[in-house]
Amino acid sequence: MLLLSPFLALLLGLGLLTYGAIWRSSNHHLPKAQRQRFWRASTITVALLVAAGGIWGLFLLYKTYEFDRKFTLQTHYRQSREQFVLPQDFQYGELLIPKGSLINSYNAFDNGEPQRPLRMNRLDAVRFAHPVQVAGVWASAMEGDELELDRDQRISPVFHFDRNVNGDYGAWVRDPSQPYLDCKKGQLARFNVPLIEYDIQAEFGKPEPDGPDARFKPSQWAVVECNNHGPIEVKPAYTEKGPPEAQAQVWGPLLPNKED
Repeated sequence: MLLLSPFLALLLGLGLLTYGAIWRSSNHHLPKAQRQRFWRASTITVALLVAAGGIWGLFLLYKTYEFDRKFTLQTHYRQSREQFVLPQDFQYGELLIPKGSLINSYNAFDNGEPQRPLRMNRLDAVRFAHPVQVAGVWASAMEGDELELDRDQRISPVFHFDRNVNGDYGAWVRDPSQPYLDCKKGQLARFNVPLIEYDIQAEFGKPEPDGPDARFKPSQWAVVECNNHGPIEVKPAYTEKGPPEAQAQVWGPLLPNKED
């Protein structure tokens, strides 16, 4: 009802103007003493309602503008921390990501504050500044359980899913028919990534471990296949200046393992 009140006030205002026009056309030729009064209790009440509704409407417009401005700023700040070029070498679990790498990450605890320590709670994709060895493989990019190969290389051990083990539940085990895979530059090597156990209750509502303690251990990975589905798509760094009031993002030192 409060949202509709400005529109109701507009209708009342149009009605008041219409009534005023009718009153003027029917009274302007009469002597002043014989004219009906325009400002009576009813018309004053309607005018006050129109004024109140107009003021409320202006307030709603202002709040809508403020909300839109705040949302735009939050989106700008959040996106600048989701798509960026790494300002320094960063140890992420077992992987040292070199300075200059293009990072796509997501932080569910990032509410779009103007300044916020850079974190990589969830690393979505990365294009390395130079080839990096991950899971014993030389890679130029990474996304999830896939690595974009930087050169021709032989990869092992090879795993496959065997439905006849683990009480017929199945499990990933070494493939006896393939001791290794010969993969080509530009192909995507897909790996089996075992789950890393952690205390769900202790970490509930908190950011995932970051930095050296991140749950990222490619030494436990085993290759499954090499395919030609590449290259890995990594979104470009977000370089928009944003709204005029946006502050420049100042990258301080990355702060792993700190609660936000």
